[in-house]
Amino acid sequence: MPDTSVEEAVKANCQAVLAGDMMRVMQDLTPEALGKLMANMSAGGGAGMGPPPTGFEILSHEQNGEDHVFKVKFSGQQEATATATWRDVGGQWKIADLAMEAAS
Repeated sequence: MPDTSVEEAVKANCQAVLAGDMMRVMQDLTPEALGKLMANMSAGGGAGMGPPPTGFEILSHEQNGEDHVFKVKFSGQQEATATATWRDVGGQWKIADLAMEAAS
């Protein structure tokens, strides 16, 4: 069981996104989620390398069994919404699945 709540892990990850600390963000990703993010970036998806966001808002949190699905809106020069599935992996909260959507 992780030392922190899943909500604390999500907020810490979002703060790392705002700070542009991609190494910290990547530490929270499982290899599968990292692969999905990299594929999305190379395909020109919503997770481009633009300026870092300046704020975030947790829009929703649902629990599906052991998984916690958070929808987070990032705001700034570019807006995007992330849907991240967080899971306890070896006593640490990790993002097991990630989908990014650019604001239209």
